[in-house]
Amino acid sequence: MKHQGLHLRYIIFLEILLYLKIRISMIDFGFKIHKDQLLDQDRPNVDYKEMIERVPSLSLCISCGSCTATCNSSEKTGMGFRKLHLYLKTGLYVNLKRGLKYCQYCGKCWLVCPRGVNTRKAIVEMKRIFEIYKT
Repeated sequence: MKHQGLHLRYIIFLEILLYLKIRISMIDFGFKIHKDQLLDQDRPNVDYKEMIERVPSLSLCISCGSCTATCNSSEKTGMGFRKLHLYLKTGLYVNLKRGLKYCQYCGKCWLVCPRGVNTRKAIVEMKRIFEIYKT
């Protein structure tokens, strides 16, 4: 029992050292952590949960990048489906709204997706959610 307490203290000590090392290196290089730029992919936001209800195949995405590799828009703008999916999942709506306008609805991303994610429908639903889609 006493041994477990020492082991736990040692782990905590190592974590503190690692934290301090990271903080020192961030200070040395001028980096700062801004809470509005932290991405927590383990806790998807409400809009992402709504998207999964509208496009269930979106939950199958493994972020492999096949969709982005085949995307004509991504080639010119750097904004492919994988980025849009990440922006939606993490709540970076400003970037998402900016990127949604580049989709040409060619469907190539959907054709190459190894998991069968209906990317075209996902783009349309993203636009509907954010009131960009005009009918």
